[in-house]
Amino acid sequence: MMKQLKAGLVGTALFAASGVADAAIDLHFTPRSQTVEAIEIGLNISGLGGAALATYDFNIQFDPTRLAFAGVVFGDPVLGDELDVFDLGGNSTAADVLGPGVLNLFESSLDDAADLQVLQADSFTLAIIRFNVLSSGSSQLDLLINGLADAGGNALSANAAPLNINTVAAVPLPGMVWPMVGGAWFVLTRRSRQAI
Repeated sequence: MMKQLKAGLVGTALFAASGVADAAIDLHFTPRSQTVEAIEIGLNISGLGGAALATYDFNIQFDPTRLAFAGVVFGDPVLGDELDVFDLGGNSTAADVLGPGVLNLFESSLDDAADLQVLQADSFTLAIIRFNVLSSGSSQLDLLINGLADAGGNALSANAAPLNINTVAAVPLPGMVWPMVGGAWFVLTRRSRQAI
């Protein structure tokens, strides 16, 4: 049911009007924080100019041997959710793992087109995505645009750049019992040789 609703909203937003806005819009990932256990990546949009974003539907591809999707927070950490400019919380959002290494992110604004046009920032974070680190190495995030529409329902075109990240997984420490036993054995053996 949710997928049908999502598909209907995207279809309505993308095909409600016939024109395509000619904005130089950029979509890009920004690393926000990283530990040996997890990494947070911001998905940002910039260059909206006179356009106001109302709907997006993206697939994010990642290496499932290195990363595991752990959660998402929609909106900008400073500005709030710019597709929900009055912070009413009614937007349709979804974050679904479609298969190994494919995450789908979707959001559709319920705000009035005029409000989005006046109140939405030109550049902001769409979502912050959290991945658990499974293994060390290099991993690339790729962004595939399924749909992007402005407040009037016009399709928007955008440039999307991949991101290469280097993950460093935690290295398990050896148990302390065996090094201590080995050290004690070495000391005792050395003392017994000195006593002879």
